[in-house]
This record gives sequence, C-alpha cells and structure tokens, in this order.
Amino acid sequence: MARDKEWRKKELSLKEVQERYPDIPKSMILKVDLQRRGLTYSDAAVAKIDPDIHLVNAAGANRFRVSADYVPDGLLMRDGSYLVISNFDYEKKEPERDPYLIDVVDDQIVIVDQDEVVDWIQGYWEKPDFYNQKASNGEPLNTYVACRPQRLEITINSYCHFWDTPGEGCKYCPMSPNYKLSGKTEERYDLKYYQEAFAEAVKQKGRNTIVILTGGSILSGEEVLDDELQVYMDVLKMIGEFFEPGQRFPSQLIATAFHERQLERLYEETGLMIYTPDIEVLNKEKFEWICPGKARHVGYEEWKRRIFKAVDIFGKGNVTTGVVLGVEQATPNGFPTEDEAFRAITEEAEHIISHGVALAANIWRATPRSAFQNQNTPSLDYYIRTLREFDRLQRKYISNPYTDDYRRCGAHVGLDLMRTYGEV
Repeated sequence: MARDKEWRKKELSLKEVQERYPDIPKSMILKVDLQRRGLTYSDAAVAKIDPDIHLVNAAGANRFRVSADYVPDGLLMRDGSYLVISNFDYEKKEPERDPYLIDVVDDQIVIVDQDEVVDWIQGYWEKPDFYNQKASNGEPLNTYVACRPQRLEITINSYCHFWDTPGEGCKYCPMSPNYKLSGKTEERYDLKYYQEAFAEAVKQKGRNTIVILTGGSILSGEEVLDDELQVYMDVLKMIGEFFEPGQRFPSQLIATAFHERQLERLYEETGLMIYTPDIEVLNKEKFEWICPGKARHVGYEEWKRRIFKAVDIFGKGNVTTGVVLGVEQATPNGFPTEDEAFRAITEEAEHIISHGVALAANIWRATPRSAFQNQNTPSLDYYIRTLREFDRLQRKYISNPYTDDYRRCGAHVGLDLMRTYGEV
C-alpha cells in the first residue's frame, strides 16, 4: 500500500485529468501517470514474457534500477508509441502512491487500477538480433550496447564523479549509489568490446535510427571535463568508422556541459550530430540545492551559456537539454506550491527554448537510494499542465525535439505531443 493511504482524495484522478485536458491524448496522460506511480506485473503478465523475443532487464538500460525483477524493459502501447518503465524504479515495500498493475484479461495484456481496466497494450519491447550473441570475452553484447525499439544506447561511465565530494551528487539520482553498492571495480569497459557489440548491432537493417551515448560525469583532466570529453570522442570515432568518412552520423551525446574549446573539438573531430547537456532543474536557486556538484564545478548560468554556445557550434535544432520535471518541488527548499513552480520553470523553459534548444522532460519519481528517496512527487495535473506548456513553447520557437520523440525514446513522454508537429 501507498505511504499515504488517502492520496487519491488529495489530487485529481487519471480520468479527471484526462477530462480536464481534452486537447491532450488520453494515452499520453496515462503514460505520464505510469511513470509517476510505477507499476507491477501479475503472474499472468510475467508469463507473457518470452525471453527469446522480449527485452528483459537489459544490462545497459538498467543502471538506475534497485530491483532485479524479471520484467520487460518497456511497453508497446495501444497507440503504437513506446514507454520506458525499467529505468523508473520505486520503493515497492511502501510506495508513494499505489502502482498500476499489468495483467492479462481474455489473453490481452491490460493496465489495471483499482480492479478497473484503464487501457490495453500491444505487448513488450522485442530485443534485437545481437542480444543473443557474446563478445570475445564471453560477456553478452548487451553488456556494452543496449537498445530501445529504434535506437542503440552506450553507457560509457557507470559512476558520476560529482559524487566524489560528499553531498555534491544530484539529489534525485541513484546512479552512483547503486554503482557503489554493486561491487563493481571498473567504471567503463575496454573500447574493443563496445566496437564488437556495435559491429553486430548495425547488421540488423531497419532496426535502429540513432545511437545514444551517455554516462556519469568525469571531472579530471588538464581542464575540468577534459577526460570525459576524450572518452566520448574515442567512442564516437570508433562508431564513425561504420559510416561514410567525414560525414555526420545519426548520434546523440548526453553529457556534461563542455566549454567552447571542448565543444569545438567535439564537433570538428567526430561525426556527432546531437549534443545534449542536461540542465536537470529549471531554476538557479533550486539547481544549486539539488545539483550542488554541477553548481560548484560549472554553475547554473554558465551551464546555460554553454548550451547556447553549443547551438552556435552544432547548429539550431542540434542541441537539446533535459530536465527532471517535478524535482523543483522537493522539500524543504523546493517551490511550496504547484502554481509557483509552474510559473517559474515555464518562464525559464521559454528562455532556453527561445535560443533554439529543444527541451525534454523526465518524470520525477522518488527513487530508492537517491537522497530524495522518501519525497512526495507532484500531482498528475501538474505534470500534464507543465508538459503542455513546454509543447506550446517548442512550437512557438520551432525547436527540433525529434531525436527524443515517441518513436525513438519512450522516456520523455511529453514529446508525444509532437506527433502533430509539422510533417512528423
């Protein structure tokens, strides 16, 4: 049961929010609530998993997870869109709110809340061909390259060095605490294993449209972040060997905010197409409290300046940033009301988007082993109202959020609204 057994009486229900925003697809609102509240699987739903077909607990995709449950990495929704679930862990013994249930009725996989079927899904994500193979060291190839339905993912560094100084890690993030408790001794693998995995992954024609690189921040080097930059450049150069020489290839790097000289090297020496330095929190004061390491080593205004400079280097539409939506209301220093939070962060979002930077939002859920693990997250109404405003701003300034759209990502569900954008 939920920590607060009366939570349903204190906020609008799924149906009420769907009725309140008739311009927003009901399926998108449901997906936000699934990420906000979490879900569990019945025995019948688990029995629907075919390990020879479906993506289950893929190593690269689960660096944030606490549990090792036998569950799919993601869902294929009724409308054909994708939903990432595996990364959105929650405290199962005493969750903040009652999770949804994935069950089976009349041989159909359905989503259930309070014994009521609220929707059905087409199924679980299917794994690519290379997941059945192993690297030269005997490890599964998906140790080094993971995937979602239409994209490949490479997590370069499993530990974030903002955590080196006690209290400086981002308070919503469980990545480094989970790494420390995992017993691992190496933060990243040998480049040759990434190469072996990628070489097999690209053999399956039509499966993937982009490759995503990410990982924990590395602060060392002649200048801060030089070593992180070099690690990413090494991998990008390796990937570039599979494409036309001298050409940009479909790729996205989710990394720390590099300064101009680092950005110029990244652009000139690799074929990287999309650069994404996630700012995480859309308010200077809240950023400094929630992301103290980022604040000390880079700073909020400097982070924004570097994002805007990246647009000059990579071009408008080729720079994006992400936020952990809702974390700005964490206690005790977050915004005290949803209205106040909405006004502040949407104003800041407009400033960022107006510079040609696309904005994507993850749905914050208090995650085990993070500093905020016992926090209460915002209402569904707040998430939908804010995501709708982000969408309006993106349309106003004609940014390009397609890299993280509903066909490739599955995590940033607010970008489902871009399905009606332009010629998409």
